[in-house]
Amino acid sequence: MVSTYLSYDLVVRNLKSSLDRVASDAQTERLAAYYKENIDKVTTVDEFLDDYRLYSYAMKAHGLEDMTYAKAFMKKVLESDLNDSESYANKLTDERYRNFALAFQFVGQVKDVQTDAQETAIIDGYKRAQVDLAGDVETETNYYEAAIDTVTSADQLVKSKRLFNYVLEAYGIDRGYYTNDHFVKILTSDTSDPNSYVNQLVTDNAANSAAFLKMAQAFNFNADGSLSAATAQTADQKEATVYLYVDGAQNYVSEYTLAREKKYYSAKMATITSVGELTSDTRLFDYVKTAFQLDAGMTSSVFKSIVTSDLSDPNNYAVTNGGAAWVAIAQKFNFDTAGNVKAGYAAQQGTQIIETNSAYAEFYDDKDVERMDSMIDYYKTKLSDLTDVDVLLGNAALRPILLKPFGIEAGEYTDAELRKALTSDVTDPASFVNRSRDERLVKLAEAFNFDGKGDAAVPLLAQNQLAITRTAKDYIVNKIRFLEGDDKTKAKTAAEAETKYYQEKIQSIRTVDDLLADRRVVDVVLGAYGFDPANVSDEFLKQIFSSDLDDEKSFVNQQTDEDWAELLASFNFDGDGNLTRETVGTVQQRGSALETANMYLRQSLEESEGESNQGVRLALYFERMAPTLTDAYGLIADSALLEVFRVTYGFPSEFSSMDVDVQAKIVKKNLDLSEMQDPAKVKRLLQRFTAMYDMENSTTDPVLGVFGDGSAGISGDLLMSLATLRSG
Repeated sequence: MVSTYLSYDLVVRNLKSSLDRVASDAQTERLAAYYKENIDKVTTVDEFLDDYRLYSYAMKAHGLEDMTYAKAFMKKVLESDLNDSESYANKLTDERYRNFALAFQFVGQVKDVQTDAQETAIIDGYKRAQVDLAGDVETETNYYEAAIDTVTSADQLVKSKRLFNYVLEAYGIDRGYYTNDHFVKILTSDTSDPNSYVNQLVTDNAANSAAFLKMAQAFNFNADGSLSAATAQTADQKEATVYLYVDGAQNYVSEYTLAREKKYYSAKMATITSVGELTSDTRLFDYVKTAFQLDAGMTSSVFKSIVTSDLSDPNNYAVTNGGAAWVAIAQKFNFDTAGNVKAGYAAQQGTQIIETNSAYAEFYDDKDVERMDSMIDYYKTKLSDLTDVDVLLGNAALRPILLKPFGIEAGEYTDAELRKALTSDVTDPASFVNRSRDERLVKLAEAFNFDGKGDAAVPLLAQNQLAITRTAKDYIVNKIRFLEGDDKTKAKTAAEAETKYYQEKIQSIRTVDDLLADRRVVDVVLGAYGFDPANVSDEFLKQIFSSDLDDEKSFVNQQTDEDWAELLASFNFDGDGNLTRETVGTVQQRGSALETANMYLRQSLEESEGESNQGVRLALYFERMAPTLTDAYGLIADSALLEVFRVTYGFPSEFSSMDVDVQAKIVKKNLDLSEMQDPAKVKRLLQRFTAMYDMENSTTDPVLGVFGDGSAGISGDLLMSLATLRSG
């Protein structure tokens, strides 16, 4: 009779060949093919449970074959939210059920218009665009101020794209909605005639009507489009248009824009003769409010009362209503109690205007940043409830933050074109966004997650959400396994920091090159799969990630450790290293499906070997499971693992009847579970097990009971004697 060790060694000496032999079995081959072809057709838990071939295949793969009958129970497991510690699967003590739920995507694939990473990227892009805009504003304004004086007709202005875009942005009008003829009619309208085109214009948006009127008032054209004055705009009209453009740009303050505001303020204040003139000029009044940090809603009447206070009267308005702060403001102006500039003075002069300009420069940037932050807060608020692309495009207030990060100008694309871009599959070369050959549109589409109908979709990530959850969990478990006390606490804190980094960064990885460029992310994945990052070179990783999973001769499939193929399959990259939805799967991602197939083969191999020698089955099972153990109680809870331990160290068959804590103490004394991470030490232990197994089973086979085939006994007296001896 062939010894148990020799039989075991023949299997594991070339485990891949042994598994290939099992895979070539006709029945196994049919089941594997059926599973691979049909698992992606399943969309619900009930469909999965009702397809016995799929369901039973997966149950056997996960070592749950004896629970296949319990469909109601397994439905609760599969419908558990694994991110909720109180969910059904998470509250079960047997980790196999949680791992089974993790292998499927019935729960956890959350539809999200933007992931946290996408949201952060678009907001950062918006901020960068605002900073860049400061320089662009100066360039465009210099161009406008020079070019507008060369315009001789309304038609010429409208057809000058760069020039007229400046005008439209200044007045907040989207060019995409209107024709050139429409704009010419507005510009040539007699704004004083209630029957003119601009005054008769009826739109769905009252704000647009007001903007059209302001634009018409800012130019000097006759009804035939010719000039009605020396230039298309007077100096004041030009300055007003430029102010609206610069203010509407909502950019971080630049030296250029700051200098313009100071120049305007200083020049105008030299001509002011009353408080009323100051407050009626919105631009001047806003300047003063910013400089002196006055409430934006302060009325002109309150401001007049402040600056016309008689400071020689201890009970003046400024003192009694605002105290020292308002008195200081009153001292910055030279108005009498009637609101007129005092004789022999300017409204402000000398140090008064210098101090006002300095105060404005100090607080202008804060105001600008607050305005941008307000836009970002508004965007975040709206995004949290957004589920439809049409709602996004229909909100004009969101348009700047939607387009500016990508350098897309307002009106450059119609809403219909933007909708096509946002609903395009960026992984499909034939999609609208890829056929557009506009990289800006591609980046826009990548920043959102809409399906072809315009509804929120599951984000396309380098790894699916459940794979990310599982990777983070496995990494932490592997890092703290066998540690205790402060060492465990420190290791867990460090591991959690690494998984947090991984979970954040994995969301923004779009290609294999992106992944391999961040070794910190890669090392978390390696650690989760039980590999030591220190022993894995960048070159080896490049060969793994350039492998074709469907090619049996590819580099990854030639590795003796099947975990490499499962690691590769857990990512949603195609053969060119780009993300693709083809690998995402429906209820099971490609990596989980491959893992299920591998687990099924291993279970089948162990079962097949057990038909001729249960000792070989036990040894194979121990070899597979021992590296996953974290403590003695985990070993005790598994009857097959406990049987290997019992036989190896010569304990009687009634060992499992002892007090659990006593068993744990004995296991710890005899077996260092941390050594079970070392294949060589596992092999030596199994050499001892197989020898002891053959000695114990020279005439009977008591371990058959572990797999439901009966068991042998030993006296209670002997058991107690051994227990006393071993635990003393």
